[in-house]
Amino acid sequence: MKKYLLICVTYHSDEELRIFTESALRASERVKGKMQVDIEVADNGNNNRGYLGGALSIYNAKAQGYDFVSISNVDLKLAPDFFEQLVKINVSDTGWLAPDIYTDKINRHENPCMLARPTKRNFIIWNIIYSSTLIYRLYHALYVLKSQKTKEYPPCEIYAGHGSFMLFTRAFVAQYPELHFPTFMYGEEIWFAELVRAAELKTRYLPALRIDNIGNINTGLINQKQKSAWSKESLHAIKKIFFR
Repeated sequence: MKKYLLICVTYHSDEELRIFTESALRASERVKGKMQVDIEVADNGNNNRGYLGGALSIYNAKAQGYDFVSISNVDLKLAPDFFEQLVKINVSDTGWLAPDIYTDKINRHENPCMLARPTKRNFIIWNIIYSSTLIYRLYHALYVLKSQKTKEYPPCEIYAGHGSFMLFTRAFVAQYPELHFPTFMYGEEIWFAELVRAAELKTRYLPALRIDNIGNINTGLINQKQKSAWSKESLHAIKKIFFR
């Protein structure tokens, strides 16, 4: 029987946590006898350790021995057939499975998040964006506008999946039984993509794995100036580690 560890991160979002875990439990009912689904909650309400700070403490303690391990926000709902579709998938050469994460509010499919590895030019542009709150606001507005024209993709190999729900395989965990993110928050997609790449595994977009994104509940409590500062710090650290 397959084993799945679902690690979710909450920050003053009890109702969203309830909805998310209920959707996971309902979906797990359809794979009884085929997959064991265990849910662990990283609650940052009293001690905010950042998105991965809380999640990776659970990952480091419990991920080994599982066929699948996911790290996610809680402002999501899994499709009823999520685990049912997952048990059908052959993942022997894959480290990261990116599901179809649909955000109804802006009519956007969040995956594939990044099709190709970023260049040094990308890092220069991001540094400019996150150096100014005004530029960041304009960038975000353009992102939302562009999302109105989002296209759908078939299953394919990609560079990185969206950070709101990241699903890793046993092969990934075998390569990285313990992980420590270099900063407080943001940039997780590129960091994990580089780990997958270094392990000579693949990241695959699989639209049969469906998730509804309710929308930025946790990070919505953080002001844009702080988001920009954290994003800039993370990208600088990731560039230093992987893009010398």
